[in-house]
Amino acid sequence: MRVEVHVFFPFRSEIGGGPIPLDLPPGADVARSVTALVERYPQLRGRIFDPKGRIQRHVSALVNGTSIQFKQGFATPLAEGDVVTLLPPVGGG
Repeated sequence: MRVEVHVFFPFRSEIGGGPIPLDLPPGADVARSVTALVERYPQLRGRIFDPKGRIQRHVSALVNGTSIQFKQGFATPLAEGDVVTLLPPVGGG
């Protein structure tokens, strides 16, 4: 299945500015899309994954405009044509 990933991190310039199409196996989840993105752009590995290979806590995502925290987190299943948006860390108080 094909999904589209939008990246809004400070290192967006390192991978280009447009949406990134990814071909994923049926039943893939958001975590798999992140892994596929890093496989394509290995320079992102240290910024997205911790040393143990887990997605870092500061990485957040939307699927079709809805935060994955309101779904199943990075285990949220994806469907053909979904749009995954990776967001930069947000601070404030």
